[in-house]
Amino acid sequence: MSTLERSPALPLDFNLPNETEEIQGRDGKTYLQFTTHMVTFYKQTYGEHSRFFMALREARLIGSRCPKCRQVAVPAATWHCPACNFVEMEEVELGDRGVLAAQAPITIFPSASFIGQAPFCRGYVDVATDAPAASYLPSRLRTTTGLERPGIFVKGVELKLVFKDERAGSITDIFWVPVSELSREQLDKKPLLESHLNFATPKPPAVTVTEEARGELVQAIAAMRDLAAMAQESPRAQADLAGRAHVIGVKTGGGDFALFIKDRRMRIEEGIPRKPDLVIVAADPKVFSAWVADGSLTDAAVEGALWLPDRNAFQLLPILDRLPRSTRRDMGQPNLLRR
Repeated sequence: MSTLERSPALPLDFNLPNETEEIQGRDGKTYLQFTTHMVTFYKQTYGEHSRFFMALREARLIGSRCPKCRQVAVPAATWHCPACNFVEMEEVELGDRGVLAAQAPITIFPSASFIGQAPFCRGYVDVATDAPAASYLPSRLRTTTGLERPGIFVKGVELKLVFKDERAGSITDIFWVPVSELSREQLDKKPLLESHLNFATPKPPAVTVTEEARGELVQAIAAMRDLAAMAQESPRAQADLAGRAHVIGVKTGGGDFALFIKDRRMRIEEGIPRKPDLVIVAADPKVFSAWVADGSLTDAAVEGALWLPDRNAFQLLPILDRLPRSTRRDMGQPNLLRR
């Protein structure tokens, strides 16, 4: 059995209060509404695949290799070769380097099972590169340079295997990072553990300040200040900001500014504050003009136009994206961008 602490299958505050209430239907009639639930729990085993997952708990990556045709199954999904009349395969310990077999997609809007983990990247890693034939290992891919974004995990990028410090015997006990992001010492570590890497303070990308971008930033700040003023008159925007307190430093190709959110108010000031909660980067200040107009900071992050340091920063974007929409609905304006 695993010695890891197990969380409840559902959080203790997950269930709705047990209540019944009257509601008005669209037809004007009164109906009775009640809370209910539908949950299915079950246990299953990995079966003969258990050997692979137990090896992960020991910080080892194994595959199964056919003694006749020498093909390797990664992960060890079978121990009997389907190409050689199901001859019994042997265990082979695999290395900690691999190559991405195809460009990896980034999941932004996950299913309920992965809420709170997005965005994340998952791809197929070619591990047994010396074998005449081998399957690819489906794995999570991570970067130490901030949030997973387009252009990092492309076909052919070299990867290094990383094990989580605490492992339960699951495919999520491992992930891969680009070799180019690691030091020689990290590349030589076997096994390389998650705690050996720095995900907490990634270095923001450098931006070049241009006169054209300076002008764009002036317009963006004016638009954001207009939005901040109108949000004070919008009940929906006030609800969006309720309970929020953030100091966000923003670096752009037109200069730096900061977003202060507190007491249901948003304030924009030039320059980066001494102790921001986080710093985000956009080379093009028009990212923020587009946000106020009818754009999306979430889309900008997904497309790589907005750099974020971590997933916590990403979780903030939907709240910010609601502000222009909420204000437009309450103020009756189709577009908030200053003309």
